[in-house]
Amino acid sequence: MRSLLRVFVFVPLGLLILFFALANRGSVRISLDPFPGGGLTGPSFEAPLFLVVLTSAALGVIAGGASSWLSHRRVRRVAKRALAEAAKAKEEVEQLRRQALASLPSASGQNTARQRN
Repeated sequence: MRSLLRVFVFVPLGLLILFFALANRGSVRISLDPFPGGGLTGPSFEAPLFLVVLTSAALGVIAGGASSWLSHRRVRRVAKRALAEAAKAKEEVEQLRRQALASLPSASGQNTARQRN
């Protein structure tokens, strides 16, 4: 089921990106000068439009993922502490269970006491 879903999602998405790239092969000038003007020009380069758009989209996805990951840092820290406390509590329960079982009279001791009476 998952592989079928992947085919229905990723194949059309790949084709869409391919068609977009083929339709937008023209070069565009990218200028890195925030204040153009005067006789001075800042650094610039030419690249195909599809490359500029797809690179911008990829950088946006990476920036969004990093932002989300950093904002959930507190939640991960709390979850890690809760897991550590749960493990500690589980170990404490096991220790108390072992102590309780050790303090019970043995089954063979009970049988001999009953036989004497």
